[in-house]
Amino acid sequence: MTTNITPKTFEESLIRLEEIVRQLDDSQTDLETALLRYEEGVRLLKHCHNTLESAQRKIEILRNGNNDNTLNIETVDEKEFKTNPNTKLKE
Repeated sequence: MTTNITPKTFEESLIRLEEIVRQLDDSQTDLETALLRYEEGVRLLKHCHNTLESAQRKIEILRNGNNDNTLNIETVDEKEFKTNPNTKLKE
């Protein structure tokens, strides 16, 4: 069917996660297969999470600069940003 190799891109991981959710929602999936898909889904979720964290770190570094060799990381209030995407980033 599909291999358990972690996809190379974030987008491929999301597509595969959606496939897994559909398979797990299918009442015809046997327990052993469901557990295998669940395990694969957890690996993909970790991959996506790590990819997003890495991208966030890069954005924070680029946004804040690093002229004095120190890292001053500021994060966006995620809840506020989700409810109001026009929110300005903290300065």
